Amino acid sequence: MFSWLLWLALIAVPCFAQNFTRGQKWQIILLGTPDMSKMPLPPTDAEVWDIDLFDNDPSTITRLKAAGKTVICYFSAGTREDWRDDAKDFPAADQGKVLPEWPNEKWIRTGSTKIREIMAKRIKLAGDRGCDAIDPDNIVLYTNKSQQNDNGLNLKNNDAINYMQWMQKEAARYNMKVGLKNSIDILDTLAPIMDFAVNEQCASLTECERYNNFLASGKPVFHVEYPNPLNPAAAKTDLCTGPGTSLMSNILKNLALDGPTVYCDGSQVDTPTKGGTSPPRPTPSKSSTTRASSTIRSTTSSKIPSSSNPPTTTSKPISSSTTIQRPPTSTPGNGGCRQKHWDQCGGNDWKGCKTCESPYQCKGVSPPYYYQCL
Repeated sequence: MFSWLLWLALIAVPCFAQNFTRGQKWQIILLGTPDMSKMPLPPTDAEVWDIDLFDNDPSTITRLKAAGKTVICYFSAGTREDWRDDAKDFPAADQGKVLPEWPNEKWIRTGSTKIREIMAKRIKLAGDRGCDAIDPDNIVLYTNKSQQNDNGLNLKNNDAINYMQWMQKEAARYNMKVGLKNSIDILDTLAPIMDFAVNEQCASLTECERYNNFLASGKPVFHVEYPNPLNPAAAKTDLCTGPGTSLMSNILKNLALDGPTVYCDGSQVDTPTKGGTSPPRPTPSKSSTTRASSTIRSTTSSKIPSSSNPPTTTSKPISSSTTIQRPPTSTPGNGGCRQKHWDQCGGNDWKGCKTCESPYQCKGVSPPYYYQCL
């Protein structure tokens, strides 16, 4: 009986919406997996779900789609993650430098034939599992005049563009859509072939208006911010109401991207999850013009690691109710520590350094909850 129902669900799935439209409500779960035993999962009115390609089994995707959800499958397309099953397949010659403070990952040569073979297999896996779209992370790993990203591979703007063009064609073979993660500098070039965008912290960085043309085309921008603490009061701040956010699909999350979620109408949910086995994800390199890395994701460490406390796969998992703070990366200075550009320097319950290195000042991004060196 169950196998018959599963078959019925599989053939019924294409009947549900798979198109992306501006303003769709969404949920993103990258710490653990949605607990399908507790269906229907809140938020029940979220049309789009962004989940990890590897951590979720095909039945999770099938059941979400049977419930009328559009499923985006996340994976890192720009780095080698040493805990993945295919990590051994990445040639040493195609690996660049280790991501700062994240010894589990290295940049990869995205134009390499072997690297594209690996990513083609990942895209096929997404298609085989029934994903409607892919969310390829860590795409922008080039260097430019405004932000040096020392990837060790001399990758440039055009390399990222060519990679995404290839990825879009590959995904189309399996009738899947593709979104652009952050990477605002190459948005205009790729907009015609991207079906949606995923952005982290454009409100915090006053970059959201750069998506105006993309939104005007009717395509959604799935926008996430990380207030500290995460609570409904944050929905009344510029994280939800700042310039350029009004037409976006806005969501507020913990850095861990676990179940707790606040929407900009002040509503909140805690999506039931289970498991959570991957090492922590890298934090984005914040710049007014580009981001070297993308999704902030922590899945097994009880706190976000610093260079003196690297991530491990044996740390105690984060509770789904944990409020996570950004790590200080302070440097010594006269009279004590100094936070670097973009570091957190204050906010409710902040116990870290509160002084910024010159010429930056500690400014409220979401006062009184969160302050950054800007």
